[in-house]
Amino acid sequence: MSPETLSIFVVILGLVVTLLLLLVLALARQIGILHTRLAPAGALTTSDGPEIGKAAPRLALRDIFDRDQSIGGPSAQAVLLLFVSPSCPICKELLPVARSLARRESLRLLFASDGGRLEDHAEYIANQDLREYPYLLSAELGMSFGASKLPFAVLIDRDGILRGRGLVNSREHLESLVESMLSGFHSLQDYLVQERGLEQPS
Repeated sequence: MSPETLSIFVVILGLVVTLLLLLVLALARQIGILHTRLAPAGALTTSDGPEIGKAAPRLALRDIFDRDQSIGGPSAQAVLLLFVSPSCPICKELLPVARSLARRESLRLLFASDGGRLEDHAEYIANQDLREYPYLLSAELGMSFGASKLPFAVLIDRDGILRGRGLVNSREHLESLVESMLSGFHSLQDYLVQERGLEQPS
């Protein structure tokens, strides 16, 4: 191959590499724009149930271990209430996330269900190592917070104010409840609208 031909190939190769570099930069810019425009998905709040930012319903219940448990009102710790079911696979995946989050944020963690056989819940508690946490079986509790689908989480601050509630299908959904409480906004979407001027997602 002559030196002239080799030089032509080098020039062509340089042009191809430059074109590819420009394409990568353009794609990176578009990804950045999409990341800015798309709001992070917080817990999926339902229309049923008490209003976020208001006092949470106050209930006095007994858990599956026959211990007195109170929900709502002032308390030493913020309360994370997670509605689960032995037949819910996503609930099972969220259990270690909820435990880790409760330890990290010093939350009082309670598990709840609004129905099913006591034996199934007892087996679930044993299999998932939930003995150290209150576990409530109460249809009244589920209706009070509008827990129509599972897994469903409720977060109540130390003053007894409902700071977040909704369907939680992932770690991000569950953690968004705590982030909303710490930021003072009812949801991550509210934060994006008020702080960053983004449009409310439709």
